[in-house]
Amino acid sequence: MIESTDILITVASWEERFQAGFERLLQMCPSKIFVFFYKEYIHVTKLNLQKVQSCSQSAELKIIELSFGDPVKSWKTITETLSQPLVSGKNVVVDISTMPRESIWIIFDILDEFSASISYVYHQPTEYSREWLSRDPQKPRMVFKLSGISRLGFPTRLVVTAGYDVDRIRQMIAHFEPDLTIIGVQTGTQFGNEMMNIERHTKYFANDSRIKLFSLDAFTGDHGLKSIEDQIKDHAAESNLVMTSLGPKLSAIPLYRLHKKYPSISLAYAPSREYNPEYSKGIGNTVCGVLKEYKTK
Repeated sequence: MIESTDILITVASWEERFQAGFERLLQMCPSKIFVFFYKEYIHVTKLNLQKVQSCSQSAELKIIELSFGDPVKSWKTITETLSQPLVSGKNVVVDISTMPRESIWIIFDILDEFSASISYVYHQPTEYSREWLSRDPQKPRMVFKLSGISRLGFPTRLVVTAGYDVDRIRQMIAHFEPDLTIIGVQTGTQFGNEMMNIERHTKYFANDSRIKLFSLDAFTGDHGLKSIEDQIKDHAAESNLVMTSLGPKLSAIPLYRLHKKYPSISLAYAPSREYNPEYSKGIGNTVCGVLKEYKTK
């Protein structure tokens, strides 16, 4: 666990690991805590928001509303909240455990631009629902300010880190109409991964000549960065490359790093309209890492 920090940033969830993880992170003694929440889910996150208010009295706590339905306004809200005078040169920990990928990338980008030292934490649950996690995805969209550079006459290629929902990948393919889709499938037996992820994606996509499957492990030190870059480096210069994370939350980190290395790459996101109230149970191990270390002269 990270020993200390100046600022903690998280996004509220109804999951048990949000509240339990928040209590773990209070051991870092942050002086400021920013808890964002999405108004579309306030009816299920309200109780956990009340709990974090009651257990963080030693820190300055701010709770801020965002909206999936207005990504530009949400970007402005995050930018105004995490202002340059507030975060520049500060140690900031971003808890990505229950944070939408769009929020992860926007928050990373703002902190990066404002020269903060950025660490991240991810609390695994003890188990996920075996029924379904999310469904009825909305129309995919490019992430505001991270949409890369679209070049006329270049083919579109799609890179996806896969989760349990095959239909979300199908939706991405239908929307972007790529001539090639590269799907990274998480390795391992955790959380029923072999049946719900590996077997599922092999069954639906292995025989399609327009789709390439490869293996990655988001729980290694680089969260699959090398595996993904090996797949995309030859495509970045010759196509309009779109990347999205639908798999393990930690796979959002290498996608952000690759966007910074290859600025023409676009990051895309499709919020779901419905999430399982029993999405996960409990809290397991906490994964920590450093995105950027800012050193003063």
